[in-house]
Amino acid sequence: MTQALVLYSGSLASRLALKLAEEIWGLDIVVVYFRSPFFEEREGLQQAFRELARRLPFRTKTLKREYLRLALGGGGLPFPCGACRRVLLLRAARMARRLRAQYIVTGEVVEKGGVGEGEILRLEAQLGLEGHIIRPLSGLLLPPTRAERRGEWPREALFDLRAGDLRGLQALAGELGLEGDLDQARFCSLSDPVYAGRLLAVLREGLPTVNTLRLLGFRHFFFLPPDLKVVVALEPEEQAALQTLFLPTDVRLYLPVPRSPLVLARAGWAAYTEEERRRAVVQAAGIALAVAGFPGGETCDVCFRFEWEEETKRLLVVAPQPSELPLQPGDGLIPPPAEVYLTS
Repeated sequence: MTQALVLYSGSLASRLALKLAEEIWGLDIVVVYFRSPFFEEREGLQQAFRELARRLPFRTKTLKREYLRLALGGGGLPFPCGACRRVLLLRAARMARRLRAQYIVTGEVVEKGGVGEGEILRLEAQLGLEGHIIRPLSGLLLPPTRAERRGEWPREALFDLRAGDLRGLQALAGELGLEGDLDQARFCSLSDPVYAGRLLAVLREGLPTVNTLRLLGFRHFFFLPPDLKVVVALEPEEQAALQTLFLPTDVRLYLPVPRSPLVLARAGWAAYTEEERRRAVVQAAGIALAVAGFPGGETCDVCFRFEWEEETKRLLVVAPQPSELPLQPGDGLIPPPAEVYLTS
C-alpha cells in the first residue's frame, strides 16, 4: 500500500484534507500533529485527538527549537506563514522518511499567508520534496504530483481553492459531511503582526526561551536594544499570569500605591555595570509610569528588587513624555494605548 503522512492542526482545512485522504483507496494514513510554542490549543482539540487515535495511527510531536529558528532561516519565504510552513514540512519530511511514507498531505491553501504558487514550488525545491506533497484543497492550481502521475491520487479528488474562498471551503465541508466553522482549533501567536514584530526584534539577540516567548504576548511589552525586555501588567489577571514567569535573574518593580502595576525587567544583568543596571531600571520604571498613565514630568517613587537579592530599594523616577519613551516607531513594539491609571 501507498503510505502518506497527513498533517493535522484541527482547522477545518486540515480536517478536509484528512477526510479526502481517507477516501483514497489504497492509501495508508498516518496522522501527525505538531505542537509549537506559538500555538495556543483551543477547547475541543484534545477530544479530536482521542477520536482520531481510535481509528487511525496518530502521533504528536513537539517542536520548540525548530520554531524558534524560523525567523532566522525562512528561505526567502513570507514571514511568518511561509517560514512556518518550511519548519513544518522539514520535520514532516524527516518523519516521512523514517516511516517510509511516500507522500505528505496538508490542508494548505494557495495564497494563504502570502504563500502563492511560486513560493509553494520554491519551498518544495528547497526541501527536495518536489511532487511528494499533496495539497488536495488547491491541487488543481499546482503542477501534478507524483501521486497523480502514478494514479495514486485521482484528479477528481483535488480542488482549486484559494485563500479567501470561504464559501468554497464551507461548501466542500458540507459535501464531505464535516461540521464546524473556519476558526483554527489552535490560535497562532504569529498571526498577530505585533507579536511577530516583537519576535523579530528579540531574535536579534539570539534564540529566546519559551518563557521569554510568553512575555511577548502581554499587552504592554517593550524591547530596548541590546537586550532589555520590560513587561507592564495592569490588570489583576495579567499580573497573576506575569507572576508565574519571573526568573531568579529578573528585576521586579512596582509603585508604592494601591493597585500598582507589576513590572518585570529582564536583561543579561551579569554583564551590566552598576551604572548600566541603574540606568536600565530607570528606563523600566519610566515605561511603567507612562503605561500606568502618569503625566509626563510627574515624579513618583518606584520600588524595585533584583530577584536574587532580598533587599527592596526605592528610586525617584520622572514619568517621561510619550515622545521620550525609548521605542522604535514602526517596529511593531508600541502597544495599544493604555487605560489611564488612577492613583486615587
